[in-house]
Amino acid sequence: MNPWNELLANLAIVAITTSLWTFGHRHVARFAPRLRSAVFGGIMACGTLGAMSLPFQFHPGVLLDLRYTFLAIAGLFGGPVAAVTPFVVAVARRALGGGTGLSVALPLIFMATASGLLAHRFIRGIPDGRSILAVSLAVAFSGTAGFFIKVPIDRWPVVMPSVVAPFALLLFVSAMISSFAISQELKRQEATTLNRIYRAIIEALPDCLNAKDLHGRFIAANPATAALMSAGTAGKLIGKTDFDFYPEETARAFRADEEALLRDGKPIVIEQRFTRADKAETWLATLKAPFNDDDGNPIGIITHNREITDRKRLESELVQTQRHLADALASMADGLAMFDSKGAQVFNNARYLDLFPLTADVRSTGACLKVIIRTAIERGEEMPVGGNIGDIIERSVDAILRPGDRQMRLADGRWIEARTRRTEEGGSLIVFSDITANKRAEEELRTLNERLEVMAHTDGLTGLLNRRAFDKALDDLVSRNPQSIPGPSLLMIDVDKFKAYNDTYGHPAGDTCLKRVANRVAEIMMPYPRSVVARYGGEEIAVIIPQCDSAAALSVARLLCAHVRALEIEHDGCEKGRVTVSIGTATMNAAGDRSKKELLGSADEALYAAKAAGRDCVRSCDECSDAVAAQA
Repeated sequence: MNPWNELLANLAIVAITTSLWTFGHRHVARFAPRLRSAVFGGIMACGTLGAMSLPFQFHPGVLLDLRYTFLAIAGLFGGPVAAVTPFVVAVARRALGGGTGLSVALPLIFMATASGLLAHRFIRGIPDGRSILAVSLAVAFSGTAGFFIKVPIDRWPVVMPSVVAPFALLLFVSAMISSFAISQELKRQEATTLNRIYRAIIEALPDCLNAKDLHGRFIAANPATAALMSAGTAGKLIGKTDFDFYPEETARAFRADEEALLRDGKPIVIEQRFTRADKAETWLATLKAPFNDDDGNPIGIITHNREITDRKRLESELVQTQRHLADALASMADGLAMFDSKGAQVFNNARYLDLFPLTADVRSTGACLKVIIRTAIERGEEMPVGGNIGDIIERSVDAILRPGDRQMRLADGRWIEARTRRTEEGGSLIVFSDITANKRAEEELRTLNERLEVMAHTDGLTGLLNRRAFDKALDDLVSRNPQSIPGPSLLMIDVDKFKAYNDTYGHPAGDTCLKRVANRVAEIMMPYPRSVVARYGGEEIAVIIPQCDSAAALSVARLLCAHVRALEIEHDGCEKGRVTVSIGTATMNAAGDRSKKELLGSADEALYAAKAAGRDCVRSCDECSDAVAAQA
């Protein structure tokens, strides 16, 4: 029994079926995966039916064919969807054939199908050589396992070499050849798809991508390369070199980079600057890499170009802007410092260091503000303060980093203003200004204003308060004096025969005389709290004594008369022979019977009474009232 001739037809069916799939696969590749598997299963089912239609009858009812090859391959490459059709066809065809081998054939059919499905389950992709070998061995075993059941043991030595071994070899070879053929077709189709994808990607790339041979001739290029080189289409670049599109100097520079690459054999990344055909200056970021044959020998160069002209322009503008900013910061009259959210210094200009010379060495990038303040206190740069040093530092840091304006005085007398603003990152930007000159100007202005205020309320000749200040002081004392306490008392003082003094000695001497009298009155009134001495007008001087009754006012007035007399100022124009004063007094009683106007009128009336009484004396409004009452 030689099965070779009978099974050659089965082998031909395997070859035809495999070829049918490999040639037709490209047409069904666009189908959905399930539909593609179903078509594959249908073709394998046809092969199964063809093989089972030309069996070799080993024993009555025992038929041999290559159905197991189709069953396993369907499951291996198509999965359950592809395996079900040949499996059903094999079971149905064998069941219709009947015979004594039916009970063994059905399990073997299942075994062959299961071996393909099991391999498909674990491989999940195109099977490799090991997977194909394992499935082929499973096919050989599935087709020959029945011999060991149906053939008696004593006949094994005869059947094994003549039937089982050749048949197993045929099953193994047919499964291997068919699997490898289908596997290669799947790989070819996968490579074709990938090539199509890669080409689509390359065609759509905005960057230039091209390949050259060892002589610098283009062998592949995408449209972006053609656009860069003004070649029209990528096809017009093939077979040409850079010398066909660029000026010779530019082309030579490009070729020099490629030759250096071929010598070193390592990829390079460079920036290339050149002028295009339209005279536009262009920058390229270029990656050049060699590509080699299977033996590792270089056969060409792959180049990737990305135009970075806009980036270079922006970088140039940025550098120029940064230079201008640095110049501006360096020439600032104010100090500038930036701190991050944790209080670490991240930036400063030179003026900032000039403002703090004693701690300039610690005010550097990365320095902690707490350390800076501690050093400033220890070195005596900041004004000494009392209390816990840690608490002082914490408060100072919080005050400086908090948005707002803050003024501080340094130990050397300078004033610094710190204006703090928040940054978007949560840090602080602080501008430090030396405001010492402003502070001095403010102080001078304040002093000037105070002097002007004094001048506005001071008589220029005597140095006493003027009439305006007198009126305001009297208004305040009259309105605020408690009704339960008498006062204030008003003394109106007049230099006796002062016109005659001016006529006799001249006005400069009169001014001197008036100043001496005013100074003596002010001197006598100094011990009296809140008393007011003012030049009322001409040679008249007014004195206001708060919370003073009429008796005390008379006593003070007599004291003033005596002290002016004691000055011994010569006055030939007066019968007294020296300068004297007449004084009239008036007091607002506790009931507040006199108003300011009445108080002034009463004091003036008393003054005239003193003059009428011979001058160099004192009269009170109460005495005048009593005299009037007596006459009535």
